Amino acid sequence: MEEIQNKVPCREEQLNDLFNLLGEGDECLPCSIFISGSMATGKSLCVNSVLRNLNYKHVIIDCIECYTPKIMYEGILSGLDDEEIEVKCETLMDLTNNLNRLQEAAIGNNPVVIVFDRAERLRTMDHNIMSAFLRLRELCNLNVCTIFITHLVYENFYFKMGVREPIKLYFPNYNKEELFKIIFLHQKSFINHLLITHEVDDDIREELEKPELFANFLNAFLSVFYRPCRDLIELQHMACVNFIKYCEPIIKNEINATDLSKLWRHISPILKSSLELLYLRISNSKAVNPSPGKENSDGESIPVHNFENTLKEELTSTKTFAQSFELPYYAKFLLIAAYLASYNPPKEDKRLFMKNHGKQRKRLQQVKAKAKITEKLNTQLGPKVFTLDRLLAIFYAILEEKIGLTSNLLAQIATLVELKLIAGSKEIDLDTAKYKCIVGYDFISAVAQTVGFNVRKYLYDFM
Repeated sequence: MEEIQNKVPCREEQLNDLFNLLGEGDECLPCSIFISGSMATGKSLCVNSVLRNLNYKHVIIDCIECYTPKIMYEGILSGLDDEEIEVKCETLMDLTNNLNRLQEAAIGNNPVVIVFDRAERLRTMDHNIMSAFLRLRELCNLNVCTIFITHLVYENFYFKMGVREPIKLYFPNYNKEELFKIIFLHQKSFINHLLITHEVDDDIREELEKPELFANFLNAFLSVFYRPCRDLIELQHMACVNFIKYCEPIIKNEINATDLSKLWRHISPILKSSLELLYLRISNSKAVNPSPGKENSDGESIPVHNFENTLKEELTSTKTFAQSFELPYYAKFLLIAAYLASYNPPKEDKRLFMKNHGKQRKRLQQVKAKAKITEKLNTQLGPKVFTLDRLLAIFYAILEEKIGLTSNLLAQIATLVELKLIAGSKEIDLDTAKYKCIVGYDFISAVAQTVGFNVRKYLYDFM
């Protein structure tokens, strides 16, 4: 148990629950287990580690790869059968008959576990498929348990008829301390990646390999990235990108590795600008080749990593990426409306989006408020939460043509949430749904250019 907890840190409670449910080899398995939780919370890793430790016969079905019932059934049988024989299985009846044949031939009463990873894809198949897998024990003579792993809650699965309720396990998001602990375990890979991209002296290398330096970087990194992102995979990627920039002045002997205040002043604006690249996976460390007129006398061109124009390269890449983003026409306007709702005060909507809003006197207090430093601008303070009603009101205000509120239009909001351009619930609820736009100004202005819309005209900061 300790060995598994070392491989899967910060999931002791969930591992204990799985061990208690699956039990020993001579015990009867539960009929079905439903495991839910956000992306990158260790669900699949925990299940795989427990099954390998218990040495149960099991098969893992990726529901994205097995996009038809026939492929799924045949994948289950080929994973459970030790003999490499091509099995044709097209119906649930064929599946149960083949499972009974395996029970009589090889498996016996030994425990068998069938894992459906990314089980939300089962919702697009016939309703009777998941209903049958929830009570597979009743349909065959196997000591079998089905495990469903998904990022959706069980209530999102709709059944036309009554089904056997599975045992539900929930994997919560990692908190800040747990994220720190997990990322810190990969310190060596961060250092190796840094040494591959840079030539470092031995003395500086010893400074970079000290755990205190990496711990200080992680504290600074999570203080900026923890609120907008809880996805461990994305955080590891962004930490790897920014750790190189954090160590750049140390490699150049500009800042001492122990001077934390200077290192924080150096990395703080870089981390904040990197928030615009969150989830985009745009590479920003490009090799700069010397110009033909300034070739080295040695005749060898050594790639040199230049971080001087990193922000310009990032913004250029962001615009190129946004302009090539293949969104539907109305989805682009919905994304623009979401950005305007996030960065404009609700009380100014009437002035910004209505033609006959009336005149407003400029008071001295308002003039002074507009003259504040740029750090107080709404576009630099981060996005604010808005309701679905306000999003649709702004959408119809900026859209010149008149269209009805259809299910296809609401489905595009769920698509924007799925693409992580908007943060919020995928379920459209007119009463309680709240959203927040998580893309930057450069991205949204590039999207607006593709539909001929001037975003700056409707932002309160530029009035």
